[in-house]
Formats: sequence, structure tokens, C-alpha cells
Amino acid sequence: MIKIAIVDDEPEQSRHLTELMKRYEKEHDIAFEITVFENPLEFLNAYDPSYDMVFLDVMMPQLNGIDTARVLREKDSQVLLYFITTARQYAINGYEVEALDYIIKPLSYKEFQLKIQKGLNRLQKEDSYTILLKQTTGFVRLKPAEITYVEVSGHFCTYHTQTGEHRLYDTMKNAEEKLKGKGFAKCNSFLLVNLAFVEAVDKLTVKVNGTELPISYPKRKSFLEEFHKYTAGLSGKA
Repeated sequence: MIKIAIVDDEPEQSRHLTELMKRYEKEHDIAFEITVFENPLEFLNAYDPSYDMVFLDVMMPQLNGIDTARVLREKDSQVLLYFITTARQYAINGYEVEALDYIIKPLSYKEFQLKIQKGLNRLQKEDSYTILLKQTTGFVRLKPAEITYVEVSGHFCTYHTQTGEHRLYDTMKNAEEKLKGKGFAKCNSFLLVNLAFVEAVDKLTVKVNGTELPISYPKRKSFLEEFHKYTAGLSGKA
């Protein structure tokens, strides 16, 4: 199921775009969950990062599509974004908010197929998998490859990345489930390490992206086994 939001103050335009999506569903055996918003402020207030694609009209009262996209990017940096416009000159604004593409009204079905397929191809890429982290300031999407390690202290998890930290109310069990099969292993009961960032292992310590972390004695054997499996897999791909 691909979850899509259409934000357009003109009901006729939203209906037309929805009809194109319904036609594409039937012809390509795919399911879309489509939600239409006529008010950009209502969209932003109701937004949650479970959407895969957002189609934003550029010219809207109260808040135009460009400004709506700026606020949206503060809430969700990864959702695929399309601009709907009557003039190609607005397409340049898409670079600022990392829009995937723009759609010129009136939209033909032939053109729509090309646009939507571009987004579906992006979603189907292996590296498009992300995890959602709910913080007090909103949601953050992270790719597993961005995370160096996860640290649990009390009732909080801190996701360490190369560009910063993200702390939230969570458990190690949830972190493990989110990152299962993505090349992570526990070196003790409160640290989950991205094996891609392991630089060295020495007795009861592991160096991860420049940071030395402790390995507990009970976890040492299983951690080393996971690390050797990971490195063997890399050499097998070489």
C-alpha cells in the first residue's frame, strides 16, 4: 500500500489527479491510499510521516505550496514530494525542498505514468528503507546506513549518527526490531552497533566511527560471530 497525500485548494484538480491514480492502480495492480487536503494548514497539522508521497499545489491561499513544503521538510525530510503548478518557472523552487518532480496542469495520463513511476522506482530501491523516530519536536526519518550505533539509558534510546544524535523514549527491543537484518549487532545489553562502522575490536572494546565502546563478556562471542559474518559477506561481494 502506497500512502499518498494530495494538497490542492481546487477540488476539480484533486479529483482529476485521484482519477489518474485510480486508473494507474487498475492497470498496474498496485494499491494507493489517497487522502485529499484542500487546506495546507490542515494538512500540516494532521501530517504524520507514514506518507510515501505528497502532491502539493504551488498556488494556494493562506499558505502557498513552496512555504508548505518548507514546513513539511521540518517534519519529514524523506517523503517524496511533487509540486503541482501551471508554470514551469516554479519548478526551480523544488530544489530548495528536495522535490522529486513537478507536474504541469492540466496533466495527461501518459505524463502522470512517467511521474508516478519515477517515485515508485525510488521507493523500491533497497536504500529507501527508513525508520521513524518520534521525538518531542516531531518525527525524524533515518536510514540504517546513517546510524553508527544505538545507546539505551533508562527509558531512552539515543541514535548516534555521523551528523548528530536523536534521543527518544524507546526500548532496546524496539530498536532491534527496527534494525533487524540491517547489519547491526549488540556488543552489550545497552549498545547496538552498526557493523559497517566498526574500525577495530580489541578484547572487550570495539571502536565504532572513532568512539570506543565496551563489549560485555557474555556478548563478546555472539558479537564477534556477527561481525565475522558481516565481513565475510562483504568479501564475498567483492
